[in-house]
Amino acid sequence: MGRAVTLLLLFISFAFPACRRSAVPDGSPAASSTSGAAQAAAPRRADPGLDLLFARIAGLPGSPAAAWQDEASWKTFSDLADKDWKGFDTTVLEPMKVWAKIDLREARRATEVLFYPFGGPDFVTAYSLFPEARETVLMGLEPVGNLPDLDRSTAAWRESFFADLGELVSGFLRRGYFITREMNDVYSRGRVDGALPVIAFFLRRGGYAVADVRRLAPSAAGDWIEIPYEKLTTRPHRPYGVKILYLKPGDPAARSVTYFSCDVANKAFEPGSSLYRFLAPLERMTTFVKSGSYLLHWNDFSTVRRFILDRSLFVLEDDTAVPYRFFKDGGWQVRLFGRYATPVKDFTNVEQPDLRKAYEDGGSSVAPLPFHFGYRWRTQIDNLLLAKRPRRPYKIPVLR
Repeated sequence: MGRAVTLLLLFISFAFPACRRSAVPDGSPAASSTSGAAQAAAPRRADPGLDLLFARIAGLPGSPAAAWQDEASWKTFSDLADKDWKGFDTTVLEPMKVWAKIDLREARRATEVLFYPFGGPDFVTAYSLFPEARETVLMGLEPVGNLPDLDRSTAAWRESFFADLGELVSGFLRRGYFITREMNDVYSRGRVDGALPVIAFFLRRGGYAVADVRRLAPSAAGDWIEIPYEKLTTRPHRPYGVKILYLKPGDPAARSVTYFSCDVANKAFEPGSSLYRFLAPLERMTTFVKSGSYLLHWNDFSTVRRFILDRSLFVLEDDTAVPYRFFKDGGWQVRLFGRYATPVKDFTNVEQPDLRKAYEDGGSSVAPLPFHFGYRWRTQIDNLLLAKRPRRPYKIPVLR
């Protein structure tokens, strides 16, 4: 009874109803027996209602069909989504999956958790590169938002929703990354409410089934509260998040994708902060970054950069992430793919002469990259770096 009262108070405090995820004493990876990956791995079944809603958000018919699926707006969205997805799958995803199966073989075997900061709701790239990961952690400044109530909405609202969602995902499927300005413009219209519907689109288009959706909120003690999904009426202060449990075809063990609306600049992300405490227990972690606005080049993001270098078994990134010199000076084993070019004009003082030289000196050891998804998507000059940490133990983050 006392626990129920406690949870009710937390619901009132956070504007949504839950359960606890505890911080790990002393930041020890070995103590992480209650990690999200371990929790998700228990056998689960798909939730029929959520699975159907996610299918409709993805432009897939689902069964039973809703009467409103005869509306021209939904049919137009579904047809456009089919076309754009097929093109993206053919030119990017399939070559990416073939490449990753070979060139990321060792990293994929070792990876339990995929950490994807600055990825926003880009779940599709995450599961295409690391489909075996039991837990994926996405981060972005964009709000978590709400799932749409399509059955209770008006035809006019649904028309606007599917037009806005189509604009958002079509832009991504054309370029392979989100533009923050465009995302904020779509979100400001109030129909596509945050990252959650976009993740739903990618998850269901990937052929996965949905088992559960939970809210995540930090407690006053710095732990995290997991809460059954309900619509948010007010937007919480960052950081806060959402966790989706999903199922691969033929595998009863659920996996999880977590999205955090958060700021990882030093002023917000520091040892002892709630988000740091969530990440610290994660084991067997690989970090992936692409189209990361070169934020990890700057001292304002040195804490999350240090966290990546201290905790990751592997780092897969383009040149917008951790500068090459950190891997070289730290004794990491590095493999280079694609071609390095001067950063696009939107970013200054981030060129890496040492990385350019490494590409030039690498000769035949620099492998081609058979797909394109970065800031230079028009010119198709892309690069990826795969770094394997040296044989030394983790530096355990200190939790204050």
